[in-house]
Amino acid sequence: MIIYRGWTRYILPSIFVWCAVLMLVRRYVSKKMPLEAFRVTAPPNKNAVERLLTLQEAITEVEGLIQTANIVLLKLRAILLAVLPQATERVALLLVFVAAVLAFASLQHLVLLVFLEAFTREMPYRKESGDRWLRRLREWWVRIPVAPVQLIKQDDKKRK
Repeated sequence: MIIYRGWTRYILPSIFVWCAVLMLVRRYVSKKMPLEAFRVTAPPNKNAVERLLTLQEAITEVEGLIQTANIVLLKLRAILLAVLPQATERVALLLVFVAAVLAFASLQHLVLLVFLEAFTREMPYRKESGDRWLRRLREWWVRIPVAPVQLIKQDDKKRK
């Protein structure tokens, strides 16, 4: 109802005003009550080997995240440079469609559609359909080559 009536533009200012009122009430009414300190227990001491193992696990996780990010960036580069023309055409058509929707639909209706999608996402038919679309999207993403690779053999004459 809030979205339909057009009150969405008042949500953020209302949150700010509510926070300001809460801070002023806290300042003037609760002046005499001191704020309690947090109690934090210190972590148990670890020996040097345990610290090194923890550090090694963290470094391995960071390396995995960096590798995943590099693969995503290389696949996006492949889409933009039309390494796989069919994928590039699909992405271009999707971008044109999204641009048309954003140009011709009001923000109020788009926000309403987002809320409708969020609230009906777990319904049985929607969940089935959504899982199917996600599976197709993952399969499409896997088929995009990361980068073209060319295997070059070394000359045997140079080694001799």
